[in-house]
Amino acid sequence: MAKGADEKLSVSQAKSGERKPFVDLYRQYYNVVYRFCLTFGGIDADTAKDILQESFIRAFRNIDKLRENQKFLSWLLTITRNRCLSYMSREDGFEKKHRAWSKERDLFTPPSELEYLETERQIAAVHEVIAELPDGGMKDCARSFYMDGQSTSEIAEFLGIPKSTVTTRLDRFRGRIRKRLIARLVSDGVDET
Repeated sequence: MAKGADEKLSVSQAKSGERKPFVDLYRQYYNVVYRFCLTFGGIDADTAKDILQESFIRAFRNIDKLRENQKFLSWLLTITRNRCLSYMSREDGFEKKHRAWSKERDLFTPPSELEYLETERQIAAVHEVIAELPDGGMKDCARSFYMDGQSTSEIAEFLGIPKSTVTTRLDRFRGRIRKRLIARLVSDGVDET
């Protein structure tokens, strides 16, 4: 599996044209990316799988553009977030806007530095909030879902609690993440409007 130094090695080998590192990266991050897609309201399981596939394809086609100091997962999640937002804008009736955006931007353009930094900020907020939570309950659910890539059903079975309890805990956890990110925006002097 591709973690830490292994991830850098896999990315380096993938850039050299080897096939196996792509498979390793895909297997390592499939569940994480899939769960990330499902955090967007209005994206069902089948659509999440489609977006996941498209995100990996885009990342792999542009692996040479991944900078040395970038983490592959953060880069991949930025690409995935953009695909999710694009899908949601089409579903919300903004097809005209999406078509204009698609013409302006190459379909395989890697994320910008700003998009990369925003994803890094979101991932850091998730890890910080998880670390601050008391052991048990919400912490176990959030860690299993966001860090281990488990489904709500798998978490419920493992913890011996109803799936609805897992969903409620994850919703509350997302509320904490939103508050953390909003607080950072305010402290950075960024106007939310």
